[in-house]
Amino acid sequence: MAKDFSKLAGEIVQFVGGEQNIHSLVHCATRLRFVLKDKNKADKERLNQTAGVISVVESGGQFQVVIGNNVPKVYAEIMSQANIQAGDDADLPKPSLINRAIDFLAGSFTPLIGVMAGAGILKGLIAILQVAGWLDPASGTFTVLDAAASGTFYFLPVFLAFTAANKLKTSPFIAVGVAAALLYPSIVAISQSGKPLEFLGFQLATMNYAYSVIPILLAVWAQSYIQRIFENIFHEAVRNFFAPACTLLVVVPLTLAVIGPIGGEVGSTIAAALAWLYETSPIATGIVVGGLWQVLVIFGIHWSIVPIMINNMSVVGFDLIGPLTAAAVLGQAGATFAVFLKSHNKDIKAIAGSTTFSGVLGITEPLIYGITLRFKKPFICGVIGGAIGGAVIGWGGTKMFAFGFSGLLLYPVIIGEGSNIVTYSLGMAVAFIAAGILTYLFGYSDKMLPEQASATEPKTTPNAIKNGEVSTIPLNKFNLVSPLEGNIQKLTEIADPMFASEALGKGIAIEPTKGELISPVNGTISSAFPTKHAYNIISDDGLEVLIHIGMDTVQLNGTHFETFVKDGDRIQVGQLLGKFDIENIKAKGYSVVTPVIIANSDEYLDVIATNEPYIYQNEPLIKVLEHKAP
Repeated sequence: MAKDFSKLAGEIVQFVGGEQNIHSLVHCATRLRFVLKDKNKADKERLNQTAGVISVVESGGQFQVVIGNNVPKVYAEIMSQANIQAGDDADLPKPSLINRAIDFLAGSFTPLIGVMAGAGILKGLIAILQVAGWLDPASGTFTVLDAAASGTFYFLPVFLAFTAANKLKTSPFIAVGVAAALLYPSIVAISQSGKPLEFLGFQLATMNYAYSVIPILLAVWAQSYIQRIFENIFHEAVRNFFAPACTLLVVVPLTLAVIGPIGGEVGSTIAAALAWLYETSPIATGIVVGGLWQVLVIFGIHWSIVPIMINNMSVVGFDLIGPLTAAAVLGQAGATFAVFLKSHNKDIKAIAGSTTFSGVLGITEPLIYGITLRFKKPFICGVIGGAIGGAVIGWGGTKMFAFGFSGLLLYPVIIGEGSNIVTYSLGMAVAFIAAGILTYLFGYSDKMLPEQASATEPKTTPNAIKNGEVSTIPLNKFNLVSPLEGNIQKLTEIADPMFASEALGKGIAIEPTKGELISPVNGTISSAFPTKHAYNIISDDGLEVLIHIGMDTVQLNGTHFETFVKDGDRIQVGQLLGKFDIENIKAKGYSVVTPVIIANSDEYLDVIATNEPYIYQNEPLIKVLEHKAP
């Protein structure tokens, strides 16, 4: 029997402020994206408590209600009930300057987090080997290892040029050319000599651009406008050659003469201001950072702080803010661990247990969206624990000498002169324990769960009950083949917190290397999205499969995507569903990492994904285990 979504649709319209408060509405694969006339009229608390609503997120001027696999049906019901305009990206209000800046910083740094953290760990290990006397700084071994660890940070302007250009939708290769010019050996030699640099009779200020952050970000921002001017000037027959030439000719001298010195001065000022704040009251600084860091993470504002940390390391050689964030991370991990200990619900215990481990390693989004923020009080307890632990770390004055993930993985990069490792360890322990105790005593109870059948009771089908007794239930395996070719990623480790928290269902993620999508099952297309980036499939066995190509690619509105099926089509395993242009999608700043999830995975015993690092189409990808009566 088809589920009736009319009640849910009516409640959503009511809790977003009524039909008269809705300017327009669109949807992607999992979310209703409202543009509201007055977001203050929306009742987020009531929405979060509404059965059928997974979460509510405000982002990019949109009021997003996360529904999951049934979002097309809820959307259709809302549009049939209310007189609402179907919107598109043009309906979105222009975000504020601050929001645009944060979005730019996030888009520039997010792709680099992994390589920076990895290089930071290497730098820390080298420091440990030196302290232990096992590595001679004059040896060739040291030179090779140091190059592997320091190269990423020395050439950080080059990496940032590429990611920033992708975010601003300007040429990443011209941007890399600008960064390379700043690090050109002749330019570096002049800056190290202290001699002035002369250009067309003008003396330019010289500075060392290695390890720097702000100058290249400003340079790429300027390039995005200057390149556009030249592309409009030149005829298409010569545009591909003369526009880059003229852009480099203008942007490189402009950066050396104006943008670079301004960016360097801004960076030095920020570093000095933070040093003054820390010296004035390190404990108060620790309380603020340790308490509020995860709040900033929820809204994405923390990306405005990460460049400051990296800038500090570039200017003074170390950063004092980064270690404080570890208290915030361990506070949320401690609160989650307390939920794991106290809950008798097997699903909650499974989520809390797995996300606690990732949390102490510095990956907090799954535990925040899956546990602490979901129940609210554990999140508050985590904030309090983080503030207490932050005060301890601030008091000790732990320094971070390279970028790394907050938590246990930060140890290798905090080893160095003047850094207090003992108080760092103590602060993390205090944050974890304090948040855990508060959560266990005051922050969580299974009564917070919506009323439903106990999760500890075995799931059965109607035919499994005979003569009033539950029969022995064997396992049945449903197999999905891979719809894509590419690199495998754990679903819990991808950038989108809603998919990573498994709130939309369990599964796996694939970073495709081939732009073709095939069907993983025999079944029916329940929804092929108009934007061509996502598909809902009902298999013949009853599995609800969601395939979402890329992250936030709904914004492309179908550009670079091609689909060969429509709603209601019967499909077979291996049938071509669609094609997409990987390079052009990436060039516009979007990730192509594709979640493949079982949206109704809560109806089954388990969802087991492949352990292979790379997979080809039609190879086994997922096994779904179900209780089934004999």
